[in-house]
Amino acid sequence: MQIPTPNIRSFAYRYGIIISIITISFSLMLHFMDLTYSGSNVPQIVNLVVTAACIIIAIVSFRSANGNKLSLGQAVKLSIATAVISGIIAVFYTLLFANVIEPDFVERLGNEVTAKQMAERFPQMTSDQIQQQVDMQANFFWVTYPFILIFSCIYGLFVGVFTGLFTRRS
Repeated sequence: MQIPTPNIRSFAYRYGIIISIITISFSLMLHFMDLTYSGSNVPQIVNLVVTAACIIIAIVSFRSANGNKLSLGQAVKLSIATAVISGIIAVFYTLLFANVIEPDFVERLGNEVTAKQMAERFPQMTSDQIQQQVDMQANFFWVTYPFILIFSCIYGLFVGVFTGLFTRRS
């Protein structure tokens, strides 16, 4: 008896939304604990691990629903679709966060994180030069939005390829 192939789209939506719920909850937790501007890389690492784990779970769940069959192409499609959905939600959340929840987010990020990091890394820079860099960062903050989507797609591709290579079965 032939098992019908499950719909990749439904798995991508489900797990893309799960990724978004977890990462947005983590971001809001950091915000309420006043750790948004800590300058730590831990939040990015946590988000990458959560995203990879959810994509891997989505691929394994899809394989189980597909009668334990999975091609590399299906794994890659599912992982990219899941990453795109979570990336789109992340863009909307970032827009909401930077404009509604924390309206001075860009300025505080520049003054509290970027300026401090630049002063530590480049002690020869004057405060005017650092402020000029912070202002330039604020002017080009809009680049963050397409970068989120592009990075999500590339990250989803890598996770999907590696997971697909280890979990594929015909």
